[in-house]
Amino acid sequence: MSGRFVRASSFRHVHGVAEKPDGSFLQAQIQCSGDGNYVAGNAKYFCYSGRGGGGPVYVLNRDAPGRLSSTLPKLEVHRGKVLDFAFNPFNDNVLATASEDCQLKISIIPDGGLKATQSTAAATLSGHEKKVTAVTWHPTTNNVLASAAFDRTVKVWDVESQQAIYSPLDGVHGEAVQHISWNRNGSLLATACKDKVHRVFDPRSEGVVSSKSVFGGSKKSSVVFMDNLNLIACVGFTRSSTRQVQLFDPRNMSTAAYSTDIDQSAGVLCVNYDYDTKILFMGGKGDSSIKYWEMVNTSPYMHFLSSFSDNQSQKGVCFLPKTSCDTTKCEIASALRVMRDSIIPVHFCVPRKSSDLFQSDLFPDAYAGISAQDSKAYQAGENADPVTTSMKPGQRRTQEASELVVKASYAELEEENAALKKRIAELEAQLN
Repeated sequence: MSGRFVRASSFRHVHGVAEKPDGSFLQAQIQCSGDGNYVAGNAKYFCYSGRGGGGPVYVLNRDAPGRLSSTLPKLEVHRGKVLDFAFNPFNDNVLATASEDCQLKISIIPDGGLKATQSTAAATLSGHEKKVTAVTWHPTTNNVLASAAFDRTVKVWDVESQQAIYSPLDGVHGEAVQHISWNRNGSLLATACKDKVHRVFDPRSEGVVSSKSVFGGSKKSSVVFMDNLNLIACVGFTRSSTRQVQLFDPRNMSTAAYSTDIDQSAGVLCVNYDYDTKILFMGGKGDSSIKYWEMVNTSPYMHFLSSFSDNQSQKGVCFLPKTSCDTTKCEIASALRVMRDSIIPVHFCVPRKSSDLFQSDLFPDAYAGISAQDSKAYQAGENADPVTTSMKPGQRRTQEASELVVKASYAELEEENAALKKRIAELEAQLN
């Protein structure tokens, strides 16, 4: 016997399959600005920033591929380019957008998608002093999101009150924050900063839980939690421009648990960790491939699985919610690739025969997209584990999305109060 040992894995032969042109979105006029992924999606829609003034954002139905019209309806709620966007995980029709105009906007997409250009937002989040570069929703708390901007600040917002409820680490980040990421239950937030330091903290308390100057390179780096492995992954560039992954214990980042070089390519990596399958996906901007590793909590931590490759390079990549996967085709992940003038879905599948028989080893219970608590509970210091659901068709948990009720902001109340005082003065003058 040779003595060779092959590690057992259900995902060893996962392969990516790109949609053909009739299943893709063609002739898209895509504006690729900022450090985001340039596309975001959920079970019903996907969106991207369009070319032209006023920061247009196109929101399209995922089930209507084909050649896109040059006169598509769009969101026009900003005065500058939109640099990042994120769909509410608990309501597919609510979209947050971050812009160069220093504001975040919350828009409600009508059922069935946009039928006409929409220029009014449901909520406006104002407080950043420079362009807002990143936005991400809290994973378990309804109507709470975090944002980062070039003013070196991170803010956590209550959307319903249109107020920043936390602005942690003010004055701590030495440069612009490039990436932000929540952990699984939203008790911690991590940032990757241009000052080359990665930080982990609880926005509701003062101080940093742990931090580390990770990469020598100046290009954007990213950070992602792997709570079920008690790890946090930092992805960036060395001083010699080698793309690299470093793994840390998020409670103590003084020493890397593991470090490995990926390759010498120049493109910034779009990173996604699948909590259910423990697969780490990375697709570089300007690359023609998406690579993926199976992660474990013992050395060497990362086991390379394979790579989806194409003959055309991508500008950005995003992964869709797990519940959008087709379990009958053994699809364990799905992504959208931003190309020069198109957006192409890619399906990552395990090569088993399509069957109505549910493959339980491939599909553990997944994130359900159901809120576990409200903003008041989060602000009171409570943490709630994410709600999960079976991936078996017919047994998936669903919850009717709650209506977004936005209260008047402080500025709006001040304006209304001033108008009332003026009217009272006019009436008193008439009586005199």
